[in-house]
Amino acid sequence: MIYKFVEELLAYLLQKNLISEDEITWARNTLLFALKLERQANPIIYKGKIAQNPSEILGKISAWAGKNNLLPADTKTYRDNFETYLISLFTLRPSELNEKFFNLYKKNPKKATDFLYKYFKNNYYIKTDRIAKNIVWKQKTKSGNLEMAINLSKPEKDPKEIALQLQQPKNPSSLPKCFLCMENEGFAGTINYASKQNLRLIKLNLNGENFYFQYSPYSYYDEHSIVFSEKHYPMEINAKTLNNLLEFVEKFPHYFIGSNAELPIVGGSILTHNHYQAGRHNFALDNAKEEYKFKLKRFPAVKAQIVKWPMNTIRLIGAKEQVALAGAYILNKWRNYNDKSVNLFAKTGKTQHSTITPIARRQNKNFVLDLILRNNKDAIFHTHEERHNIKRENIGLIEALGLAVLPGRLESEFAQIAQILKKKNIEKLQDLSSTAQHYNWVKSFINKYPNYHKNPEEILLKETALTFENMLKDCAIFKDTEQGKNAFKRFIKTL
Repeated sequence: MIYKFVEELLAYLLQKNLISEDEITWARNTLLFALKLERQANPIIYKGKIAQNPSEILGKISAWAGKNNLLPADTKTYRDNFETYLISLFTLRPSELNEKFFNLYKKNPKKATDFLYKYFKNNYYIKTDRIAKNIVWKQKTKSGNLEMAINLSKPEKDPKEIALQLQQPKNPSSLPKCFLCMENEGFAGTINYASKQNLRLIKLNLNGENFYFQYSPYSYYDEHSIVFSEKHYPMEINAKTLNNLLEFVEKFPHYFIGSNAELPIVGGSILTHNHYQAGRHNFALDNAKEEYKFKLKRFPAVKAQIVKWPMNTIRLIGAKEQVALAGAYILNKWRNYNDKSVNLFAKTGKTQHSTITPIARRQNKNFVLDLILRNNKDAIFHTHEERHNIKRENIGLIEALGLAVLPGRLESEFAQIAQILKKKNIEKLQDLSSTAQHYNWVKSFINKYPNYHKNPEEILLKETALTFENMLKDCAIFKDTEQGKNAFKRFIKTL
């Protein structure tokens, strides 16, 4: 059967233009050598249906490899890494891919990213089969159509792998400094570090600094991409950041780009390597309407407005250079602004608390820069504890845009809750460790639905989205109250 699997993979590679007809013999011999198989005099060419995704055929080959001692141990991670190795044998070298990309870019930036995105799906760097497992839905709220995703795409470790991790030599210098470093390109991986052998990076220059562009293997939205600095240094938010974001959308006007804040609690999950996230997606924040406009006397050519959004957001619209200067001016003001009436303190001694989450995009010829005001003092402006049953982690860039990335545990927990609700026995939620944390949450909304036992799954999804909306409101410095609105206007007056 293994020879049949080889031929099936060759058919996939040919269909996706990862190899040409003239390269079939070379590709077959390459695979046979990798699998330590003897050459067949008369290979039986695969004539069956060719899958659009290589995961199933790669899975069959790696399962065979595990049973035939070609892997260090027969575990999911080692199988994943072996599959990555096999497909990497037919992935273009970095210089070849960069040449193809920029040749297309000269004609049209969109054609270049279209090619690249398709290529990384074909070479299985983007795990489309695993992304498809995510539970996703949209919910209409007062803040717009919020997007929700219960993340089931990232593989979990099994106990056997955890035990193997303890046996690994502890030599941090043998690994890239972090998952974003350029040294990941082509890295074979370990039992506790995913293989990147099929990863290729596109080199960019933003305001004189080298950056690299890649797609996320577990995309949360359309063409989810990452732009990271060549050098490994911590996240930063400053005038240079804003210039970099605006220059990126000048180069790729069909994409948005944003940055997580650089501070704990209000920042992203990786603060050690300066990076941004980009893509081609329309978020709820993009569609947020103007609440009121104001003038920036120093920048009369820039249109400035507050948008109607749960998190305090200033939107700047205008020419690139002027928008960059106006954004840096507001950032500097914000970093030093205090308002005791709303518990806002920019600093404690030398410790900075106030920062922003910036997002850039194009609007025809104009550049648009959204500045979401953030503060991490004592986690006051963070998701409140009563909502931690849904999500405890930071509200970062993607959530701030209106897309909730929720933990995979909710799939099984919601299934259990639904079964209990169908039996109209809400108190039973307290008896299970997995559902007890949701008891108060369910009690808070269940009376809105007299026939909740008939469609509990639908209700849970709706209420999760409404809870996410409240999470965003928790993160607002200036709340949607008369006091909060007046405080926000006081800050705007300083500009």
